[in-house]
Amino acid sequence: MTIPTIEYRGYELGAYSHQVFPLHRDPYAKGPRQFSSFVRIDTIPSSEAKARRYATLFDVVSPATMGAAIDLAMQYGKDIVDGKVKATEL
Repeated sequence: MTIPTIEYRGYELGAYSHQVFPLHRDPYAKGPRQFSSFVRIDTIPSSEAKARRYATLFDVVSPATMGAAIDLAMQYGKDIVDGKVKATEL
């Protein structure tokens, strides 16, 4: 599995997602797929301190695709770096 990463204002942002619903291999689950995502923020060059990880917060509905969840996680990470969002570290 490849974790998408970008460089943003001296930080490396990495995002990954996983499917929350329907549960893996549940052929009887009804409803749209839902994904959650996380963003990892590390300094460039990487310091000895651990990278910070945050769970992405969604406004109303969870994303229906893995790509959408990763895009939202990257934007959330940019907002954290810019100081627009006060997030709680995992």
